[in-house]
Amino acid sequence: MLTRQLIHTIPRASRQHVALGATRTWSDWRETGGSVKEFIQDMTSRPPTVSTDVIDAGRALQLLRTLPTRQTDVAAGTAPAVLGGSLEKAHHLIYFQPQDWMRELAEDGTSTEYNAPAPYKRRMWAGGAFEWFPDRGLPIGKEVTQTITVPDVSEKSGMMFVNQVREYQATDAPKGEWAVREHRTHVFLPDEAAQTKPKPKPSTVGMPKPDYTFTYTPSTPLLFRYSALTFNAHKIHYDIEWTLKKEGHPDLVVHGPLTATLLVELGAEAALDTATNFTRFDYRATSPMYVDRDITLNAAWDTRGEKLTLWAEQDDKVGMKATAVFAPAVL
Repeated sequence: MLTRQLIHTIPRASRQHVALGATRTWSDWRETGGSVKEFIQDMTSRPPTVSTDVIDAGRALQLLRTLPTRQTDVAAGTAPAVLGGSLEKAHHLIYFQPQDWMRELAEDGTSTEYNAPAPYKRRMWAGGAFEWFPDRGLPIGKEVTQTITVPDVSEKSGMMFVNQVREYQATDAPKGEWAVREHRTHVFLPDEAAQTKPKPKPSTVGMPKPDYTFTYTPSTPLLFRYSALTFNAHKIHYDIEWTLKKEGHPDLVVHGPLTATLLVELGAEAALDTATNFTRFDYRATSPMYVDRDITLNAAWDTRGEKLTLWAEQDDKVGMKATAVFAPAVL
């Protein structure tokens, strides 16, 4: 009883790192009967939300130990180099974890911080972009500040799209000197979408011959580890009964941001190969990919040293497409 009383006396704002402006959760909208129009207005009119996190070496190393691209002897031998350096590209996704209490999670286990109202209860990671400012990193062992805005929320074709912009910079850097800028899009579908016939998945036919390739088999331990690192309780990654019966998937789903991170790893290899700066990565999830089936990551130069096309495929279908942009290295 004492624990319950203590929890209920903690003001919501104090549970955030730092928060500017009031926030409402998916549960709030369901309980108050808020309309989709009100949700869009609320989301897009909010002031920036600012929070901080420490980029500790422990989590950075645990991610390296988890990523399939880092399982070779050569990659494993580079792990200690993370200490005292800057966080590698796209590895920031395991930091700034959701702040929800258990009672605030949606029925499917997702964080409700940016979830859409009913009937849009099924969430998927749709895509986004990463920009990296040259010669500015997120220093390991230091505090980093994240600023979130929601510039656009739209309802179209029976879906709800929530678009966030997140900027990350070292807390002790001058304001506005971001090191990483991320565009993140979630798509929300109505419950009944799980019962409809799935759309045909995009084929790998017509994709270019890859210059770089990497194949791995996603396992349940991989999905568990990545969920733990990102504090993500979405049931489609671990609850097979929910995934089959409620979401209509044939098996557990591989995380979208995990696939994006692995494609970024391929882009980073291309940057090393051409001695260039990897400056931007845009990606879009085209269909879900599933556990215990091989996934092949591919990358092909459009213009060597300038632009790269990347994609992830499973069972001859494309699950994610991306482009990477490079700039000459500053000597």
